[in-house]
Amino acid sequence: MLQLTDEELLRYIKSCETEVNTLAEIHKALIQKNIKCNIEELRQKVFLLHRDGYIGNEPTVDGVNMYYIIFNPEVANENPVT
Repeated sequence: MLQLTDEELLRYIKSCETEVNTLAEIHKALIQKNIKCNIEELRQKVFLLHRDGYIGNEPTVDGVNMYYIIFNPEVANENPVT
């Protein structure tokens, strides 16, 4: 079972090699950090972050969904607007 907070998942998505990632690339990044989850659990978490506006989705011409971060609360807290 995926036991990550939304903020932790955003942090792991940000740590991926590129700024725009497939679900498989996000899953690979989690596995490399020894975080085990199944595809459906990850898909549900990513869907909720997308629905709530934290990550965006850019489908490619061949139908692959590419995800990117729109807003990360941890980064906003580190760099407050003055």
